[in-house]
Amino acid sequence: MRWIKLFEEFGNDFINLSNILTKYDIPFHLWGKGKSKTLENLLDEIEKKECYLEEKNGLLIRYIEFVGIKIYFRNNKGETWRLFEDRQEFKDGRIRRRNMPNSVSEKMIAGEDALLAGLRGIKEELGIEVNENQLIKRQDLFYDGGSLSYPGLETKYKGHKFICYLNESQFNEEGYVENQKDKSTFFVWKKL
Repeated sequence: MRWIKLFEEFGNDFINLSNILTKYDIPFHLWGKGKSKTLENLLDEIEKKECYLEEKNGLLIRYIEFVGIKIYFRNNKGETWRLFEDRQEFKDGRIRRRNMPNSVSEKMIAGEDALLAGLRGIKEELGIEVNENQLIKRQDLFYDGGSLSYPGLETKYKGHKFICYLNESQFNEEGYVENQKDKSTFFVWKKL
């Protein structure tokens, strides 16, 4: 096994990353269309230490660790609502709808505690702060597979699952919008 330390061996540039992907026959020229992200997005993830690439048995593999949080609200009538990601609208006009199992999914930064990553994810994606005691750890999971974001790049996932109940002051009936430099993500409530 050889770790690909992009910024130590190659520098943090776009051309060197594209050369690595070419070496492993990753079809990055198809990225940035449909539901996929761009090569620049992958470089950004690596720079932020949200993922790393590793050569293993002749394959290039992307590793990510994430938190997945199902978010609920129960009103004073006993009605329960669950938050869902509705869509992502990219600045280039594309719209991506994903059937996400979690309300909020956040890539962890290397070495970050899962609970703290969950708190950060809710704040970044929904713009609200929750207390540590509102996050309840459910399970950890591991799985391998492709990536909707980077087709052709094998990805290994480690996830930490939580649930969270918002209080009335945190609840916005109209939902939430996360605005990023390349896209906006829209979250909506559905009554259970």
